[in-house]
Amino acid sequence: MYDLIFTKIADLDIDQSYTYIKDTLEAPKAAENLFSELYEKIDGILENPYKRALVQDKYLASLGIRSINVKKYVLYYTIDESKNTISVLRFLHQLRDRINILKGSIDDFETTTSP
Repeated sequence: MYDLIFTKIADLDIDQSYTYIKDTLEAPKAAENLFSELYEKIDGILENPYKRALVQDKYLASLGIRSINVKKYVLYYTIDESKNTISVLRFLHQLRDRINILKGSIDDFETTTSP
């Protein structure tokens, strides 16, 4: 099994999404449901990370970025076989300009944290 690593920006994405749903939308149950599904999907990725295809953008695909939908969000990740790790890069709402956001935050993927 792989070790799981979150980039600092992915941690921030997840925290902000949870806070927005829970506090701004005043929907704590919806926030809990989203994150319950998020961690179920992460467990699935850990078991079989290659199940998800590379993203369609050629540049991002060349970096090995894969994605998985989590309700109205998309989790982006990469696999590093040499380190036996999966890095969660970003967690973005589907309505955002995800490709440009990913391209603009590539430098932020270098610094990672453990869950």
